[in-house]
Amino acid sequence: MAQRKLNKQQKQRIRASQDKTRNNQADEQADENSEKNTGLVIQHHGKQAIVETSSGELVDCKIRQNLGSIVCGDEVIWQKTLEEQGVILAVKERKNVLARPDFRKRPKAFVANIDQIVIVAAVEPELSRHLLDRYLVILETIKLPGIIVANKIDLLSDENKTSISNQLATYKDIGYTIIYTSAKTDHELSELKAALLNKRSILVGQSGVGKSSIINNLLPDLDVRIGKLSQANHGKHTTSSSVLYHMPTGGDIVDSPGIRDFSIWHIDPQDIEAGFIEFSPYKGLCRFNNCKHLNEPGCAIKQAVVENEISKERFLSYQHMLEEIELNKK
Repeated sequence: MAQRKLNKQQKQRIRASQDKTRNNQADEQADENSEKNTGLVIQHHGKQAIVETSSGELVDCKIRQNLGSIVCGDEVIWQKTLEEQGVILAVKERKNVLARPDFRKRPKAFVANIDQIVIVAAVEPELSRHLLDRYLVILETIKLPGIIVANKIDLLSDENKTSISNQLATYKDIGYTIIYTSAKTDHELSELKAALLNKRSILVGQSGVGKSSIINNLLPDLDVRIGKLSQANHGKHTTSSSVLYHMPTGGDIVDSPGIRDFSIWHIDPQDIEAGFIEFSPYKGLCRFNNCKHLNEPGCAIKQAVVENEISKERFLSYQHMLEEIELNKK
């Protein structure tokens, strides 16, 4: 059944009710004899969510009607209803949220309150630079720092390592952190572990890049944690939903199965341009104020490409993304 649409007055009442709960005031629909608590959503599944309490307990909570989307990483106010069950009363304000398109191409939130995006890219059989550029546009759009992880370096010859290093030098030169890894040994993940310390990170990447192997190495007791989640879910299998895990060394990892790509169809062309951070020094220098840097004369960006101040490959990625957006409008 489709969720009923709310009018402006109803939305205002819901917002006021949540504000009231956030301020620890009496909630009209809540049981006054039950204490309200703050918790962290570590997994969301349908109309339920697994909330972690301040003591580390996992509680299966129903989501109060008309609260809007509840996602992994949300900080919520909840109330116990039974011994191992509760109800979410309100969602605290998010500092950011990541979304992906649903089957109707509408953005659907799936994780909130992230500190950084870790883009895992396999160096074998070939580094996908265009896909890497798409991820970088997304993180620039939501103003999040990003780390590029070149994984499976153990598969490379010395000659191929030099080639990959040269390709990634473009990203290093414009300010992105590059980390080379292999999930084969702890030593080859030490730099990544240091970058994840005391941060809430989400790992993204295509199927086959080795993301699961990295997570298994970072979380050696992953099977035990999955078992506890299943128990809190009363045995229900929810392996397709995002899950937040605490790292033993400090920091959180969000594992979001199925996140192989972020679509860019909903992003404005101006935001695509802003996603290529090396374009910034040339902003306002084009002959025309509305220059899209495609076929316009007097384009400062295209001139910078000719003078090797901007990578030709990155510029082609930019053009390809604009074409993709136009195709999705048709």
